[in-house]
Amino acid sequence: MKSNFLKAALGAAFLFSSPAFSQSKSETYKDIIEKAYNLSLQKDRQQALNILTAAIARESRPAAQAELKKATVEVAHVFFSDKAQQLYETSISLKKTDLNQAISKLAEAQRIEPDNLTVVMEQARLQIAKGECSNAQEALQKSVKLMSFDEELRLVNAQTQVCAGQWVEYSKNPEVSDSRKSTYQKYWMALEVERQLKLKNLTKASETAQSLVKLDPKYPEGHYWIWKISLALKKSNLEEAQKYVMTCKNISASQYRQYMIDPMLCRRAQEVESEIKGMNGTAE
Repeated sequence: MKSNFLKAALGAAFLFSSPAFSQSKSETYKDIIEKAYNLSLQKDRQQALNILTAAIARESRPAAQAELKKATVEVAHVFFSDKAQQLYETSISLKKTDLNQAISKLAEAQRIEPDNLTVVMEQARLQIAKGECSNAQEALQKSVKLMSFDEELRLVNAQTQVCAGQWVEYSKNPEVSDSRKSTYQKYWMALEVERQLKLKNLTKASETAQSLVKLDPKYPEGHYWIWKISLALKKSNLEEAQKYVMTCKNISASQYRQYMIDPMLCRRAQEVESEIKGMNGTAE
């Protein structure tokens, strides 16, 4: 859906484009966006991103900056190849049940479109899921330097920092102090619960976890963190453990896709289920 929208935008830009790509003094930021879309139609993503990010650095007007940033995100994420997009979708469909196969399919997509940010970010998520934190960070570094204003990219980068235990670097993300301004609020909250738990700030961790469940009761990780905090408080909290396991077992394909921006989504179900059995409880 997103890719089709972007392709339509690029196509519209092409219809009203001028053939010249050289910059002139009279060139407006809208001209630059049009030029970038035309370069994208020629599958020259890198040059398109270069002229957009250079324009963002020069531009002082907030509205113009916002439009340039929006165009940059569009160009960075759009699929140029149907084959690459099909491989990406196959990877997504496999990630819950067969992580290695998901990684294999995504690697094929990346060979076709190595600079597609949608693919790059998903690669980082899959590596986090496998515990390959340094590889996940390495995959993102070029993109982070180029377009740190991409909100989803900031989140994935923070997830790699948490994976690697880089709490000082993680705490520098603006969303840590105010996640309410983010489209991805629940995922920042989950990261913050983990940080507070590591710091042994159990009251703060518990408050954030409770707020997370209240914000979205269907998001499984809120239940996981409440259970984890209970263990730190020397309490079993079998109810939350069972909620987490059963929520993960019953999660629909559409719900999984909705929450899959969390690379650890339901990855801890086996851990929790083992604990339940150890307490002579049941996950059924």
